[in-house]
Amino acid sequence: MAAIPFAIQHYRHRFLPVAAQRLVNWMPEAQPADAKARVVVLPTPGTVQFANLPQGPIRGVQPMADKLFVVAFTHVYRVNADGTFSDLGTLDDGGPVSMAENGTQCIIVVPETNRAWIATTTDSTLTQITDVDFGTPTSVTVLDGYAVFSQLDSSEFFISAINDALDYDALDFATAETSPDNIVTIRRSQNYIWIFGERSIELWQNLGGEDFPFARNQSLYIERGCAAAFSVAAGFGQVFWLGDDLAVYTNQNLEPLRISTHPIEQEISGYSRIADAIGWVYEQEGHKFYVLSFPFDNVTWVFDVSTGVWHERESFGYSGWRCRFGAAFAGAPMAGDAVTGQIWRIDPTAYDEGGDAIRRLASGTVLAAEGKRVIHRRLQIDMATGVGLASGQGSDPQIWIEFSDDAGQTWSDPVFVPIGRMGEYRTRVQRRRLGAARERAYRLSMSDPVGTAIIQAFVDAEPAAH
Repeated sequence: MAAIPFAIQHYRHRFLPVAAQRLVNWMPEAQPADAKARVVVLPTPGTVQFANLPQGPIRGVQPMADKLFVVAFTHVYRVNADGTFSDLGTLDDGGPVSMAENGTQCIIVVPETNRAWIATTTDSTLTQITDVDFGTPTSVTVLDGYAVFSQLDSSEFFISAINDALDYDALDFATAETSPDNIVTIRRSQNYIWIFGERSIELWQNLGGEDFPFARNQSLYIERGCAAAFSVAAGFGQVFWLGDDLAVYTNQNLEPLRISTHPIEQEISGYSRIADAIGWVYEQEGHKFYVLSFPFDNVTWVFDVSTGVWHERESFGYSGWRCRFGAAFAGAPMAGDAVTGQIWRIDPTAYDEGGDAIRRLASGTVLAAEGKRVIHRRLQIDMATGVGLASGQGSDPQIWIEFSDDAGQTWSDPVFVPIGRMGEYRTRVQRRRLGAARERAYRLSMSDPVGTAIIQAFVDAEPAAH
């Protein structure tokens, strides 16, 4: 038997004979040189309920001190580290909200109404910002105690007084002037304010000016815009965003670096809506993830910074991933639900989502031998076996194996193959009598809530006599 290349990333080209790899709820992880395989494919983490808020969906989350502030439907909740919460009041209805904090105040902007509110760790109610010099904000970030807001339909941004997001001066504004485009959103990363325009990006710093503290760094100008305000996410000393060319970018030494592949860009360009994209980041067990969802088309892409490749995530009965906004809180990554008021803890030792099954799918590359017919006698999957649960679903875990002889256009009927009850570590995962094909791709799926890993794939095959 010979080892065959299998799915280690999502790379499903528009023209399937070119490439047909797909990973849904699986993610690759690099291994050392002396490991059994240099890259293995692991199940993406499941979710465990952390808090269940009375309203949903979740529109934004922001940790501050030892609290997590959550906007759920029209309510703002302050969540404690034990999952208990208090309702602070209501704000305007709409889509995602922009949130930031200065250490004592959590600032919330509703872009649809251009109004903003303040929540704190001690007060039991919300306070709307009503200063007469407050502008018409669309997004907010904080640097060095200043709340910085983008102004509606303009290239201007304005700031609060230091450490007081309720106090404003009509003269405390500036203009992103390098390119004559409107500001889409703003975001802080390290010591810079990133001002994302429709076709350009400027970086500003706090230089302590007497009249206005912020000044543009003249040497840092990026000729690349932003296609979706909420696609922007900052973390790990990096910024991620969906560019105006519908490619996905991060920064490398304050320069744009394209991280999307041609197939990812082909997918994005076919969506009905682009501007509703939502991005956020989280870190877990050495992996750093940028999560990019398109709510209208209900698709979620995840870029793993540690491996440099993409995979898909889906929730049961939802198509995309229900984890829509996230933040590190109480020692773990947390995420808000796109439908309900649930706050989920992302848990790599959980193999379902709050009791809902996770459907995992991995499609391998197309195997061919210079157009010759090849007889496939046996496929064997080297994976973690004997992982069954004591009872219930997963006590006799199985994968189902399919194959395609037209580069992934159509698939055979699935054959269910056991991967071993609890302790059956010598289980061989294989399928025989697979016929012949000039092009062949294999696909593995599972939904049992067990932990396993795809290590390698082998095929026993030989050219047909004629």
